[in-house]
Amino acid sequence: MEKRFDKIIEKIREGQRFLIASHVNPEGDAVGSLLGLTLVLRTMGKDVTPYLEDPVPGIYDFLPGAETIVHDLKGLGRFDALIAVDCGMKDRLGDMLNAFDHGGLLINLDHHATNDHYGDLNVVDADASATGEVIYDLCRAGGIDITKEAAINLYVAIHTDTGSFRYSCTSAESLIKAGELVRCGADPSDISMRVYENYPPVRFRLLALVLSTLEVIKACGKGHGGDIATLTVSTDMFDKTAAEPDQADGFVNYARGIEGVEVGALFRECPGDEYKISLRSKSYMDVGAVAMSLGGGGHARAAGCTLKGSLEDVKSKVLGVVNEAMQKSCTP
Repeated sequence: MEKRFDKIIEKIREGQRFLIASHVNPEGDAVGSLLGLTLVLRTMGKDVTPYLEDPVPGIYDFLPGAETIVHDLKGLGRFDALIAVDCGMKDRLGDMLNAFDHGGLLINLDHHATNDHYGDLNVVDADASATGEVIYDLCRAGGIDITKEAAINLYVAIHTDTGSFRYSCTSAESLIKAGELVRCGADPSDISMRVYENYPPVRFRLLALVLSTLEVIKACGKGHGGDIATLTVSTDMFDKTAAEPDQADGFVNYARGIEGVEVGALFRECPGDEYKISLRSKSYMDVGAVAMSLGGGGHARAAGCTLKGSLEDVKSKVLGVVNEAMQKSCTP
């Protein structure tokens, strides 16, 4: 199984300069995997530049190496390889990176089932709970040491993408790997406090406004059953609370957490008549397939897409697709 990493490990050992990047609007797995791999390669004596097009969400500022992430590619020159982590589609690396001539191989490390294998070398493990697991496996396959600082990052990647080990993607393997990262120095209590109990007051002011938009829609009353719950975040709400867009991360789970709801959907307004849609499901709905049909992607229980149009039109389109999929899943 670990021979899947052989060519990638060979290229890493041969090369010296590496650019590591993840997707726009990064979350815990993206940032943790990016920094975890960065620190691992630096312990091997490699010259590594971690890159994100968008800012790091404030709750991840504590991660070792976060201060070294760059957001501008000017003057960086050429690299032996670009390693993309936790990014299902090349376009999601961002406009600047996609226009940048990095000069080397493109290596793709990911766990999204919807990944289209855009790299010259690809390891995409859809059974992994997080890309942090894939990087852990890479290290073990190559006999590469995981320092305490790298372990903290990889633990955060797994911890956040499993919803603190609550989501259905949590496996025996993800728990074992998380345990090994604790052995390497990650502190579960400290990490949980920093990630889940360290929000600024504006997040809760924003949440109060968002919860007032809650709608619960009866979607399928037989067979599997389950309703759809929606929440909306407008640009006006951000203005009123002085909250940044990343403060709305995770709000979709309030919709999914309602009794009787199978699918939760969050519609976040963005500049340019655009909405970012986050989809979550509890037990049977494949929201990844729904998102793919709308030009997005993700996992069976967590996915998203971006659509242009008015809120009314966007909600109608998304809920129409979700409802149709749920009806097909219901038994006659």
